Amino acid sequence: FPPFPGKERNLLRAVLARIQHATQLCPSGTYEIDEETNEQKLAEEAPGMATDDLKSLEKWSHLFPIILQAGRCSHTEPTHIPEEEREDFMAKLAEEDPSADRFRVLAEDTPVAEYKASWLPKVCGDSQVFNRAGGEGT
Repeated sequence: FPPFPGKERNLLRAVLARIQHATQLCPSGTYEIDEETNEQKLAEEAPGMATDDLKSLEKWSHLFPIILQAGRCSHTEPTHIPEEEREDFMAKLAEEDPSADRFRVLAEDTPVAEYKASWLPKVCGDSQVFNRAGGEGT
């Protein structure tokens, strides 16, 4: 990594922000991108899942897009390069520092060195199935 130009407390804050950004998760299908505003919104029909379903990495996704090496979530077109060279520059940039889908599934993450996966699902607490209030069996 290049030297950090600020104080150590600013570096620590930046590292913690990156970790927090990368580890915010949601059940797959809970959010979607609004086609008109290109913003994140709750899905109209959020998936209902049982505890056993949530044990799979396929059922979880990242809430935010990845942070690129430049510190942003998307590449910006440079203004200092002539227009003829911009397309080639952007293609090279996308190849060197690729972005990923916003709600990418956890199972698609690159595995950590000695492990098979980068995430390990674990169930803690009561996993009993409960009925909704006013529903069948209450």
